[in-house]
Amino acid sequence: MYSAVGSNTRKDYYVPFQNNDEIPSFTKICAKVNSKKKFSPCILGRKYALTRTGYKFLEIGINVGPPSYVEIAIGDNRGNELTLSIETWKGLYEQRWNIQNCLRNHCKGNSITVGPLTVRFSMIENAKIVCLESSNVRLMMTESTILFMFNLDKYIELAFDQLVGIVEKVDINFTRFSNISSTVTDAKVIPNVICASDYFDKNQLLDCELLAVVFCA
Repeated sequence: MYSAVGSNTRKDYYVPFQNNDEIPSFTKICAKVNSKKKFSPCILGRKYALTRTGYKFLEIGINVGPPSYVEIAIGDNRGNELTLSIETWKGLYEQRWNIQNCLRNHCKGNSITVGPLTVRFSMIENAKIVCLESSNVRLMMTESTILFMFNLDKYIELAFDQLVGIVEKVDINFTRFSNISSTVTDAKVIPNVICASDYFDKNQLLDCELLAVVFCA
């Protein structure tokens, strides 16, 4: 299963060197139409900056359940995030040549549908803009930003394959830690009790992030 939900808990942040950032005039427009995602615990994630300042980014990680699942999100540092399934992400990637053609030919007003996602094209202050829209989120980005995002497809595919292989382990540990916490009356000591249990391994990143993000929050 592959889904996507927003989160601000990912720790890895990879910042590429880009030649441009998003244009302030239309980032304000985005903020007016986007809805912000509620906090959703996510662990073992990676965050890839899509612009030089990291204003827009792409994230992938495990959303903690149960059931837990690998998630992907495209968002900005205002807290706006667009959620995609793996099928939609792949469909968007497969449309990259059509998107480039529309940008090259100034197809203002045209749109491409990829599952629940609609890709629209426009011009703002002489800049070519791609607008990604779902039922409740609209995210705008420049031509160079979306083209750079497509270059991350292989990384996303590899990360997905690695993360999906440990989803079951996340559910098992989450259930164990939850059972331990349910026996503790003082919430402040829950992390210490979990750490002292036979189920917690301080040398495992999964256990440490699960404890910090979910049970210490």
